[in-house]
Amino acid sequence: MATVRGIRQVFLDIDGVLMLGELPIPGGTTTVNKLKSLDISVLYVTNTTRKPRRKIHEQLVKLGFHLEEDDIICPAIIAREKIMQMKRPSAALFVNDGVMEDFEGLRIQRRDVGAVVMGDLGDKFSPEILDEIFRLTFSGSSLIALQKNRFWRDQGGLRLDLGPYVAAIEYATGRRADIVGKPSPGFFRGLLERAQAHAASSLMVGDDIEADIHGAQRLGIRTVLVKTGKYDFDFVSRTEITPNAVIPSVADLPKALGIEA
Repeated sequence: MATVRGIRQVFLDIDGVLMLGELPIPGGTTTVNKLKSLDISVLYVTNTTRKPRRKIHEQLVKLGFHLEEDDIICPAIIAREKIMQMKRPSAALFVNDGVMEDFEGLRIQRRDVGAVVMGDLGDKFSPEILDEIFRLTFSGSSLIALQKNRFWRDQGGLRLDLGPYVAAIEYATGRRADIVGKPSPGFFRGLLERAQAHAASSLMVGDDIEADIHGAQRLGIRTVLVKTGKYDFDFVSRTEITPNAVIPSVADLPKALGIEA
């Protein structure tokens, strides 16, 4: 296993690294406390589009993490900031009801909008919903996707994620979605800016070889892949993406960084 040294900023994925569903992955709080004791800054990142940042913060605090809500970076917050800068700061939101609060301040409507926002509706995705998204996008509204993951894992196993639905709209309209979550370069560039950190001294820790690892590598951020969450050996092998280190879980991160646990 490679040793990753010289790190001053760590970006920790939440789902699959610190939590699996509602359950904690052992070692998370101990690792974060160790990093902070060495003056290594930590930001928490997620591609989840199923719950608001407030709820994520509450869950992490309940699990024993000491952090502020602003320490959590999620796609809905980035999308809201992007839309607020548009000439027409209005949007049609096709997102989980719980995430709606992260779009506070926007003009929300279903016609003549500046942007169409796609989040993970889960079982609520239907031909009718996809048809409405198609019509709005085809007529000229910008298409923003909160993320474009292929699949994710909860306590019941692997499940289809938002990516295939976004791909369907892109194919039907001939337009590319603006992806505001991982693995878009804009997401990781925004992380570096918010943290006032340099890529060379930053580290992304994730369970998704494409969204977490490859996305960060494209900006020169070093990476550690954990074998928890959605990690799948066969899938990782097929991608031919090589992290700086692969570890069993977040509990093993201090050792990968060359510091004592």
